[in-house]
Amino acid sequence: MSSMNNTNGKRILVSGAGIGGLCAAWWLSRSGYAVTIVEQAATLRDEGYMLSISGAGRRVIEEMGLLPDLRQAALPVDRNLYLDARGRTIMQLNHGKLLTQLDHQVVLRGDLADILHQSLNDAVNLQPGTRISSLQQDAHGVDVQFNHGNTQRFDYVIGADGFRSATRRLAFGPDTDFCQHMGMQAAAYWINGGTALEEDMVAIAEPRRMSMYYQLGSKGVTALHIWKSNLDAAPAQHTRRDYLLSEFAGSHPRVIDSITKLSASSSVYMDALMQVHIPDWSRGRVVLLGDAAHCLTLANGQGASMALAGAYCLAQELAADSSPAALLRYQQRMRPGIAALQLRGRKAARLYLPDSVWSFRLRNWIMSAMPKSMLLNYFIKSAQEELHMTDHIQLQQASRRAA
Repeated sequence: MSSMNNTNGKRILVSGAGIGGLCAAWWLSRSGYAVTIVEQAATLRDEGYMLSISGAGRRVIEEMGLLPDLRQAALPVDRNLYLDARGRTIMQLNHGKLLTQLDHQVVLRGDLADILHQSLNDAVNLQPGTRISSLQQDAHGVDVQFNHGNTQRFDYVIGADGFRSATRRLAFGPDTDFCQHMGMQAAAYWINGGTALEEDMVAIAEPRRMSMYYQLGSKGVTALHIWKSNLDAAPAQHTRRDYLLSEFAGSHPRVIDSITKLSASSSVYMDALMQVHIPDWSRGRVVLLGDAAHCLTLANGQGASMALAGAYCLAQELAADSSPAALLRYQQRMRPGIAALQLRGRKAARLYLPDSVWSFRLRNWIMSAMPKSMLLNYFIKSAQEELHMTDHIQLQQASRRAA
């Protein structure tokens, strides 16, 4: 893809080379901004968890001309099997039919990040192993000091560095002011060895906890555990195996075996599930994007799609008007849909992991007794309602799209 010449001379710093940050850099560079991305990790993160792109997020990818790449990276997650801790079948569902009707694309987060990264033009300066140490802003720009000691001035700073955003802490305040704990934790990791599943996804559901295993084609099998917990911070990496064994004691043998086989060198993603609620997504010339502004949590879904949509809206507004008023218009376009999704997520969280054995068994009985066609229609209707919540986001076609 060809890029536009830098016509406005303005400089933007993006903190975080995740989905939202890379997408924002793509659009801003094509609007004439000189874009620098800093990422504290030495390389782009390649965690093995999956995400779903649909609705507004899919439209952004299509507008970027990257839909063929997304489809090529898509993973087959068609047939789902739900078991209880004793291995008894709760439900079987052809999830592929649901995805086809809703035009969802399921991909690894790392694969989507790589697609976005490879599509960036030479106008984007990506600096891994770099993070912001301090911010000082005035009416005309932001002076940024980096961990390496040098200081640079930018017209705007975009914090796209996740729900535990360091940029947000520097410019807005501590995490405790904005993060709302959902009462759950999650862990994800790759399973070593030649493990194969009987279906594309196998879930083992129990009161207060759930384990999900995904067969990701030739890439292997990844595990995702979610359980009730009010712990704010994850334990140290070298203790996570034992911590998971404690949290899932007495679970299905498959669960115990997958955790037990984790080695000391295994990388285990683990964190609390939290929503981010912040009155204003910008302060002066610092603006938040994606999870840093409005984390939805994986129990809600739509996080990656909303990061893509937000990046697109923010870049459109800054292309139309490079004054700070553009930041407010970006928030006004995104806020109603985000608020609706967050409310839906809080309600869903109360049903996601039933607390009592009685409520768990009642849910399982309903799911197993309901005709498959009715169950599938229920999930399709639920997903459609979720997508409709973001219909207000006006993703106007870019007036100057890269060829």
